Amino acid sequence: MISYYHAFLSPSLTSLLWKDAEPVPNLPKMRVNKGLQQSYPDIETPEALNFVADVYVAMRDQLNAVLEQRQTDRDFLDHQTQSYQSSNQDVDFHSPAYHTAIGDSDSQGRIVLGPQNGSLTPKPVELPAFLEGPQVTLFGPPDTVKMSINAMNSFHHQLPNEAPIVSRLVEEAGHVPRWGADNEDSKTPIIGDFISACSNLVGCFDRTLKLDDDIRGKKYRLKDSHLAIPIKRIPGLALPNGNHLWDEEPIPFHIYDFCMHLFHNWNKPEALVFYVPKLENEEEAAYLHDMIRYAEQAMQQREPSYELGQVGLFIVFENPRAIFRIQEMANALHPYFIGGSLGWHDFLASTARLFKHDANYRIPVKADPNIVINHIKESHLILRRSLDPFNGVAIGGMYGTLYEDGNPKSMEVSMVGYIKDVITQMKRQLDGFWVAHPNFVRIGLALVEAHRRYSEDNDNSDLKELIAVLVPNPVEQAPLLDFVFGPDIDGLEENDPMYHRGVLAADMKVSDVIANDDEVEVRYNIFQALQYVADWLCGRGCVALPAKLTNQSGEEIFVRIMDDLATTERSRWEVWAEVHHGRVSMDDFNEWFQKEVQFIKDNQDQDNKKIQVRWEGSAAEWYPIAVQLVHQMMTDDNPVEFVSELLLPFSLSQIRDSANPWELAQTLHPRYKQIDLSWLH
Repeated sequence: MISYYHAFLSPSLTSLLWKDAEPVPNLPKMRVNKGLQQSYPDIETPEALNFVADVYVAMRDQLNAVLEQRQTDRDFLDHQTQSYQSSNQDVDFHSPAYHTAIGDSDSQGRIVLGPQNGSLTPKPVELPAFLEGPQVTLFGPPDTVKMSINAMNSFHHQLPNEAPIVSRLVEEAGHVPRWGADNEDSKTPIIGDFISACSNLVGCFDRTLKLDDDIRGKKYRLKDSHLAIPIKRIPGLALPNGNHLWDEEPIPFHIYDFCMHLFHNWNKPEALVFYVPKLENEEEAAYLHDMIRYAEQAMQQREPSYELGQVGLFIVFENPRAIFRIQEMANALHPYFIGGSLGWHDFLASTARLFKHDANYRIPVKADPNIVINHIKESHLILRRSLDPFNGVAIGGMYGTLYEDGNPKSMEVSMVGYIKDVITQMKRQLDGFWVAHPNFVRIGLALVEAHRRYSEDNDNSDLKELIAVLVPNPVEQAPLLDFVFGPDIDGLEENDPMYHRGVLAADMKVSDVIANDDEVEVRYNIFQALQYVADWLCGRGCVALPAKLTNQSGEEIFVRIMDDLATTERSRWEVWAEVHHGRVSMDDFNEWFQKEVQFIKDNQDQDNKKIQVRWEGSAAEWYPIAVQLVHQMMTDDNPVEFVSELLLPFSLSQIRDSANPWELAQTLHPRYKQIDLSWLH
């Protein structure tokens, strides 16, 4: 039994799932959701399910131990933070004398948060040849055949009238993009989509994936060359899979997803590279290492020609504990470890959770377009510096600011932000970054190549020409060129007494963009979170939401921000802190919350505010539940650790397909709280 999972799926709900599931042939202790084996006979085979069960049974005790330790560590950090309130009362938050839990040891002598004492001997990374080169990575789910084919073909995705300089740089560099085939934050974990994703990736790797759209008269095919390299991101350790159960307990989603992919792609080495999110320390990394080692051995028993050690891992260092333990985690994962990236939305959200009992802490505001530039430098540098001794790959985070089609000013302001984001990460010696749309792939490859020529050969001609065609407006171009060819922002040295807090972006003064408790900022977070959660409940885990950026002329220009579960995590923690610590009263919050709900319900699009997820169709059925969930995650005195604790039950067919999903969920999952919606008309 993994008790940690009860926060996501209560015993009552799990009991219902078990009774409603059907058995697996020759596995009397395993049951799966009705119809899965019949609907997906090529994926949900008895042999594949047997492999999943084999790995789960072998690893569940170790997994249970690390997840219980995770909760124990949470409690310790909360206790430490609360214990410092008195001594910090007269100390400025931005002073080195301000006490935090960084560096504190528990009763076992473990430093729970912060760097370990002593040194280690790095175990070098062996980078597969097919992964050499810049890591320009398109991230998106592989749920559908069309999405998968488009992602695989992203190298060939040219914008209309692509500038010759872009074409030349991309062709001369000769690199292909990566595709982060995401089974985590950018998807709703509906089991049919997970299985379809597995099937689609099999087709990507064996080059058979295709789609004939007879309605539109289109044929989708994989290109003959320069295909993107898929790297599957599996769910984190915390997420249970209520559709596959063993002995009345849910099987972990990461074990199910990893094992299914390995089972169906064991003979394709390029398929065996994974992104793993949300690990917190070397103890959890050691568990993951052991799980992969056991899975490989179990696969070799089934397929004797399988060679051990083929799995490769990119770890997403998106937790304030993990960022200080990169080297320890890399060693614990040897020989599977390849490199890591910094998922900065989740990183900021996790830090906000860490400091939730500290009324003085404020998360960098969501409205700040320069978070990566101004608040993530120390994290980028610690990632690069930590991985250099391993020869590991260091990747930055996501650029998710898309432009409105047919709006030249939107294209311009989006491109300015993209160039600044990419160049900042290149200045910090990172090997790549993530993008949220195929439109940015070729431009990203061109930017990386142009910057390489500038930094290695001191030839800035290509970079200047590229920027000139991407941002031709001289009002925008001049300050952008100053930024590109100027120095990075000042950072903190390792011996600075504020360095560790700087790594966590926990050393900032009140934002110079907008205050966290400003009505505009709070309502913006509410507005975006409501739309995202409603869309998630509809079954779509990522959505491009309208937002505004200011250009050099002072105009507010609409763009689209790609939101996923990580952006909603950081939104809810930002608002939660302001409400919980009394900077925003409950009366004000409820008033602003009701206005945002009513704005969406009444479809009140305005020139300065646009709705993306409208209260109509299937969304109209899910919006009342989204209202309940967002209100709870932003105001609950005892907030859930992850918003997926509240969302996950609604991914299950037993609840989704019921006559009243909210009522049934409340009956089976006691974490839900009811708010009065009588004002909603």
